[in-house]
Amino acid sequence: MNKATFLQRAAAWLIDQAILSIIYSLAAVAIGVIIRAYADSGIPVPNLIVAPSVIVFSLAPTVGHFLYFGYLWSQRERSIGMGMMNIRVVKSDGHSLSFVMAGLRGSLGYFLSGLIFGLGYLWFFVDKEQETWHDKIFNTAVLKQ
Repeated sequence: MNKATFLQRAAAWLIDQAILSIIYSLAAVAIGVIIRAYADSGIPVPNLIVAPSVIVFSLAPTVGHFLYFGYLWSQRERSIGMGMMNIRVVKSDGHSLSFVMAGLRGSLGYFLSGLIFGLGYLWFFVDKEQETWHDKIFNTAVLKQ
């Protein structure tokens, strides 16, 4: 297997994070417009709506990452950023990831790799297989096309 370089992986990750940040920002603006219109109407917002809304809004990036990577990696073996860098992610046996596995790798896996000062990403440099923590956890490989 011809594995992707750290720079290819990092560039793909940055592209994907930029895309997701734009999507989340547009969603936040849309929600802000709706809230402002509601506030300007003079109708009081019940606290029963506010608290769950804050919780849902806080979880949106995790769900967004899960759906974005879950769909793209399970259907195309590459995200938009990976496609631009000519790399793909597969299970270590060469098969495609399932939707759930791909979604968890892109949300929970990325979170765990970045949790302690990005050590899980930097693990690439000390691992003889050039794998990150999320590669090890989900038994995946990032390959050049």
